[in-house]
Amino acid sequence: MSAPTTNIPVAIPAGASSGAGRTGQQPRTIAGSIPGARGMVDRLLHGTPGRMRLFGLLGVIAAVVLGAVSVNALLASQAAVERAANNTAQVIRAQSIHVDLLRADAVATNAFLVGGLESADSRASYEGAMARVARGIAEAAAAQPADGKALGVLAERVQTYAALVEQARSNNRLGLPVGAQYLTQASAGLRSDAIPIVTQVVQTNEDRSQKEFDRSNSSLQLLVGVAALIGLVALAVWLARRTHRYLNPSLTGAIALLLVALFVTATIITGIGSATRGVSQGDYQRAVALADVTTAANDARANESLTLIRRGSGATNEAAWKTNESAVRNTLEGIDQSTTLSILWTDYVTAHQKVRSLDDGGKWDDAVKLSTSTSAGGAAKTFGDFDTAVTQARDDAARTTVSSLRGLGGSAPLIALVVALAALVASWLVVRGIGQRIEEYR
Repeated sequence: MSAPTTNIPVAIPAGASSGAGRTGQQPRTIAGSIPGARGMVDRLLHGTPGRMRLFGLLGVIAAVVLGAVSVNALLASQAAVERAANNTAQVIRAQSIHVDLLRADAVATNAFLVGGLESADSRASYEGAMARVARGIAEAAAAQPADGKALGVLAERVQTYAALVEQARSNNRLGLPVGAQYLTQASAGLRSDAIPIVTQVVQTNEDRSQKEFDRSNSSLQLLVGVAALIGLVALAVWLARRTHRYLNPSLTGAIALLLVALFVTATIITGIGSATRGVSQGDYQRAVALADVTTAANDARANESLTLIRRGSGATNEAAWKTNESAVRNTLEGIDQSTTLSILWTDYVTAHQKVRSLDDGGKWDDAVKLSTSTSAGGAAKTFGDFDTAVTQARDDAARTTVSSLRGLGGSAPLIALVVALAALVASWLVVRGIGQRIEEYR
C-alpha cells in the first residue's frame, strides 16, 4: 500500500513574486549597472589600444581648446579696438565741449570791451559755441552712459554761466558798471565749476581708451594654444614610438592645420596691436595735444580781455595768460608739422604784448581798440587766424584717429570663423589618425 500524500502549505513572504522564484532573476538597479559601466570603461582603456583612445580624446580636446582660444583672442582684439574707438570719440567730444566753453568765454569777454551792444559777428560766434556745447553734452551723454551724471551736472553749470553772461550783456548795453562784475563772476565760475567736470570726463575716457589700446593685443591668450599644440606633437611622438609607424598622415595634417591657424591668429592679433599702438602714439596723441593747445589759447584770449575789463586790477588774469601762453608754446614744440601754427601763435603773442604795453602806459582805450581789432596785426585778427588753423588741425587728427581705429580688426570675425572650422577639421583628423593605429594594432 502506498503512503498517503500530505499537502503542506508553504508560506510566501508578503510582496514577493512567485514569478521571481521561477525565473531566478533579480530586478536591475542603478547600483547594479555601475560595475557593468566600469567594466566597459576598463575594457576600452585596457592596454595600448586603451591608451591610444585616451590620448586621442586628449588630442581632440587640445585641438578644440586651441581653436577656442584663437577665436576668443581674435574677437577680443576686435572688441577692444571698437571700445578704444568709442572711448576715443568720447574724449574728442569732451575736448570739443572744453574748447567751445572757453571759446565762448573768450568771445563774450572780448565783445564786452566794446561797450553797448556787441557786433552781430561776436554774438553769432558766442551763440554758435554755446549751441555746440549743448549739442556736445547731449551727444556725449548718449554715447557713454557712464558719463551721464557728470554731464548732467555740467549742463546745469553751463546754464548758470550763460545766465550770468546774459545779465552782464544787459547791464553793458545800459552802460552800468555792474555788468563787469557779472561777467567776471561768470568767467570765474566757468573755470571753477564747469571746466573741472569736463577735465575729469576727458581724463576718465583717456584712461578707458588707454586700457583698450593695451587690450587690443591678446597674444598672451595664444600661449594656451601653443601648449595645446605641443601636446598634440607629444601625442604624435608617443604614437610613432609605440607603433613604430613614424608618419601618420591624418595626425600630421591635424597638427599642420592647427599650426597654420595659430600662426594666422597670432599674425592678425599682432598686426591689430601694432596698428593700434601706431594710432595711439600718432594721430590720437596729436589730436589730444592740439585740443590742449586750443583750450589753453582760448583761455589766454579770455584772460587778455578780463585783464582789460578789470582796469588795473587784472594782474592774476595776466599771470594766467602767461601760463597759458607757455603751455601753448611748449605743446606746439612737441607736435610734428606745427611750424605754421607756431608762426600764427607768435603773431598773436606779439599783438598781445602791444596791448599790454598800451594798457600799462595808460592808453587803455588804444589797448582795447587793438585787442578787439580785426585788422591786420590786431589781436582779434591774429588770434582768430590761429584759432581757425589749430581747430582745423585738431579736427583732422581726431577724424583720422577714429576712422583708423574703426577700420582695424574688421577681418577678425571672418578669420575667427575659419579658425573654428580648422579646429573642427583637425579634431576629426586626430580621431581618424588614432583610429587607424588602433585598427592596425589589432
